[in-house]
Amino acid sequence: MDNTYWSKHSSGASGEGFHLFNLLLKFGEDIIKKNKELLAENRSLQFEVEKLKKVNFIDDTTGVHNKRYLQLRLKEEFARAKRHSFPISCVFIDLDDFKSVNDTYGHMVGDRLLKEFALILTKFCRSEDIMVRFGGEEFVVIMSNSDDREAVTLAERIRAEVASHRFSNENSEISLSVSLGVSTLHSDDFGYIKDPEELVAIADSAMYMVKKSGKNNTCYLPFRTERVSNIPFDIFERQYEGVSI
Repeated sequence: MDNTYWSKHSSGASGEGFHLFNLLLKFGEDIIKKNKELLAENRSLQFEVEKLKKVNFIDDTTGVHNKRYLQLRLKEEFARAKRHSFPISCVFIDLDDFKSVNDTYGHMVGDRLLKEFALILTKFCRSEDIMVRFGGEEFVVIMSNSDDREAVTLAERIRAEVASHRFSNENSEISLSVSLGVSTLHSDDFGYIKDPEELVAIADSAMYMVKKSGKNNTCYLPFRTERVSNIPFDIFERQYEGVSI
């Protein structure tokens, strides 16, 4: 058989194979390039998502967490406390007569005072506490694995600090006070409560009792009337029984 024939056809087959190899190589390189681009886009997207999460959970005025963050974390802490049978407490804080501050000095000054107040809270709260701006001049602290007396102790320390603090405003100083409500879920309360937001609602009610009785004070309210006998009758008195400030 003619060697020229074999040479011709062998050469053609080799050329087609080489061409196919180049196509596959280029296809592989394109896939690698696309994967790198997708990976970069995913990283960029993840960064933006994390940034949005941070923005969505941070209060612009004070720099602390907001109510949206509280709603998320409260469920987690409630479930954890119930699972491990330890108490969880809430301190609800409202700055007294803050509307008059905004009316007198303007909202920009009011915002600065809110930020300064948030710094005071940060100083007193533990790293494991959940501290948020609930709205307006209201703040909430959730204390994991803390009973009513620990929560009232924190509340009274905050109240005393704010009462003695002088908030700066250019050449003048502004005095403020706070009304605080405290609620606690003990291990044997979990059979009576299903919604963790009740913890905040009870503390809110306690805070309004302080507002009605003269402000600048701390009130603790139990979840169940059976606990009334276990708390002092003078719950509106600043020297809460057993509390050392």
